[in-house]
Order: sequence, then structure tokens, then C-alpha cells
Amino acid sequence: MNIVLISQLVAGVIVASFVAYNLFHYVLFLLVTRPKDASKIGHQLNKFEQRQLIEWTPKPSDFLKHDDEKRTYDDVFGTYRDEQSNYSTCVFPRLAFSHPYEAEYTLLKPRDGMRFLDLGCGSGAAAEYLARRSNIEIVCVTNSSVQAEICRRKFARLGGRGQVIVIDFDSLDLPNEHFDAIYALESIGYTKDLDAWLARCWRMLKPGGRLLIHSPGSLDHCRRTKDYLSVTAFFDNWRYNFVGANLLVYKMRRLGFSPIHYRRLPFLAWGVTWNFIQHMLLWKYRLKMRTFVELERIIWRTSKMFVFGNPYNTVLATKPKTPSCFQTHTSEAVAGAAEIDHEVRASIPAS
Repeated sequence: MNIVLISQLVAGVIVASFVAYNLFHYVLFLLVTRPKDASKIGHQLNKFEQRQLIEWTPKPSDFLKHDDEKRTYDDVFGTYRDEQSNYSTCVFPRLAFSHPYEAEYTLLKPRDGMRFLDLGCGSGAAAEYLARRSNIEIVCVTNSSVQAEICRRKFARLGGRGQVIVIDFDSLDLPNEHFDAIYALESIGYTKDLDAWLARCWRMLKPGGRLLIHSPGSLDHCRRTKDYLSVTAFFDNWRYNFVGANLLVYKMRRLGFSPIHYRRLPFLAWGVTWNFIQHMLLWKYRLKMRTFVELERIIWRTSKMFVFGNPYNTVLATKPKTPSCFQTHTSEAVAGAAEIDHEVRASIPAS
């Protein structure tokens, strides 16, 4: 076989691989931007979802803690990620190397004059993209002064349409029915009170407004205590509650959101996206974060069906346009949460 033929073969394989990889990303984009009706999920919680509401909920003392409390969020990402990079584990562009937040634009449907709220904005990459593509106002919330400065530099080009608030989003107090859309891209797991967080979003949304949540990982399909204890290592390291679609839909429905749509992508799909691979290499080999250095060991001792089926969750909920029953729904949700807390705490052996 001559060199020319070998070169042609190699070039063909490279081109075919590139096309296939981009097609794969486009399929994920279509799946995420066409979420399913959630009427068949979120009617009850399994025992591990109930336990995570108690055992995995971050505490105030976990403020900005990552990697066994040795490094803060800003220490981890400020040095290794530039100001144009996203902080999300997963994004879903149309193609592998196109803009990362095209899916969010499609789901949120921004129109000129709308007002958006970004809860946990990171570097402001998503907010800047949405505001550049449409004439919207956007408020970003972060508890990091470093991230806030990055966002302000980006928003300086938006003609006053971007605002940054430095505050713990569990303490946020903004006017009722003020926003057309609220989104949280992998930040909801840091809330110290999920019920209050969702109720606050309900209150701040206008009738007809949308709430979009991305959340990596869940216990939707966890069936063994051994698996639950094994993956608890991720919470111990990140102080992040991996809230799944079933749990979110359960809570949202009790508040009155309707319709609710969701998409769960198994790890075998989202784990090979270009964005996740970049983060994986960063966490495992450059930052050497404990759970990722030990990832193979964690996977080995955990059910492979649970690990490789573990989903990346997208939930899109709408606040109905009809007059809300906010106070009734909120009191029911809080009462339900208190009941679950009591039952779960009673079932957990004393340490």
C-alpha cells in the first residue's frame, strides 16, 4: 500500500470522525431543545432522593467550598479558565465547536424587551450570549466577586442591559412577577433550601414566564444503598446536591408550574461531549480533584447500570398565565418538605 493511499485513508477517517462527532452533538442539541412532557414523572420520590434532601443539602459553612475545602471556586477556575470560557459541565451546541449556549437560547425564547434572571452566572458566558442575540435586560446573580468583575467587563458592551448582583442566591429578594425567564445552569445544587429556592423563582416570574434548570447527575434511578454511599463522595468533595429531573418535577408540580418538560441524557451520551471532556481533563490531571483522581475506583464499586445511565437533567417549567395561587402552593410545598424531612431524619441511624 503506497503512501498516497494511506494518506487518503487517514484523511477519510479523520473527516468521517469529525462529521460523526458533529452529528452526535447535533442529535444531543435536538434532544435537549425538544424536552418531553413530564406528566409521567415526579409523582413520588424514592428513598435516596428523600435522603439527599437531608444529607446532601449544602450548609452555609460550605460557602464557595470545593475539593475538600482546600480550594474555592475562584481558585479552581480563575487560574485555569479564561474569561470567555463557560463553567458548565455540559453545554449543547448545534455542532461540537459552535457557540455553547444555542440550546438555552432555543429553550428560553428571548424576545426584545424581556427581562431575564441568571441564578449562578459563573463567568456570564450564557448571559452575554443571550443579551447579544436579542435586546433583553439580564440580571446575573453570583456569590463571587471575581465572577462579578468578569461579568461587568462583558456587560460594559451591552449598553446598560446587564446587571450583576453579588449575593448568595438563597438570600435574593427581588420584586414579584419581575422576570420573563429565570435560568440556573448547574447552580441549583448549591441551594441550602430547595423548596424556598423554587418558591422564590415562582414569585419572581411573570405569569407565562419560564424556569430553565440544568443539573448534572441524579438519584432518579438509584436502587442500592451501596451505590448511594459510593457516589456520596461527589457531594463530599463538591458540596453540591445532584438534583434530578424526578425530584425537580415533583417540587415544581406542587408549586403550580404547568406545563413542565424534561430531558434526561444518560452519561454514555453527555460524558463524551467535547465540553465535558475538556473539564474532565482539567479536573483529573491539572487540578487533581480527589473525586476525579479516584473516579475509576468510585465507578468500580458502583453499579455500572447506575453510573453509565446516570443522567444529565434539563427541566423547563412554565408559570401559568392564569392568576396564581402562590401562597397556597408554597405552604403545601413547605409542609410536604417538612414531612419528608421528619420521616427521613427518623430513618437515618444516629452516628
